[in-house]
Amino acid sequence: MNDLPEESAEALVNLIRQRIESRYRRILFVHTELAKIDTAAQQSLDVSNSGTALTGGSFEDFVFSRIDFSIYKKIDAEEFNLLFDEGLADYEESFYQKSFAMGREEIHRTINGAYIKAGPFYVCKKGSLLLLSIMRTIHTSLEFAPLLRDDDLSGIDKLRALAEVLDALVIRHNDGMETKLFVPKEPVNAAGTKDDPLPLLCGTFYPLGKACTVTLIHNAANT
Repeated sequence: MNDLPEESAEALVNLIRQRIESRYRRILFVHTELAKIDTAAQQSLDVSNSGTALTGGSFEDFVFSRIDFSIYKKIDAEEFNLLFDEGLADYEESFYQKSFAMGREEIHRTINGAYIKAGPFYVCKKGSLLLLSIMRTIHTSLEFAPLLRDDDLSGIDKLRALAEVLDALVIRHNDGMETKLFVPKEPVNAAGTKDDPLPLLCGTFYPLGKACTVTLIHNAANT
């Protein structure tokens, strides 16, 4: 980042930290929800094994019944901005088209039209099944866009140089957990092969203390 003006370099670092934070919050939320479901499923299994019949319904019904949708009625302003406003950049345009047949800007207008700022919160003034689907999907999907794209820093050489600068950077979150950025020297998962170019940058998050490695900047063949 030596060839960037000081103000631009600082803005870029702040953008990176913000996007790392929003990804961590989403990953943490998903892992927390899964932990709740695992606990509830085990309790239900214990009841079943004790001879008491479980109520009917599919596993999807069981999972759905344990989702607390009331969390989208009133959202902390910082959380709202991080995940549902600026955080919409966490996903590619294709993600929104595939999930809702709507573009990112239309999703943004839908959310902003449904919420009103009330002190330190955003309160839902008019809910709908579509809004609920939008909020839940962008809260729990882990189909992240690259941490940085051409509109942030043009050119694969600049992205590669930036990845080298970010290598070994540790970002501490408010809950005390840390995310460690690194340039992979070998495939980070079983799917990686020699024909598959290594990512330029990865990050290992620790939701609930469990390691979760995510590709943050793809290589040239993937961008």
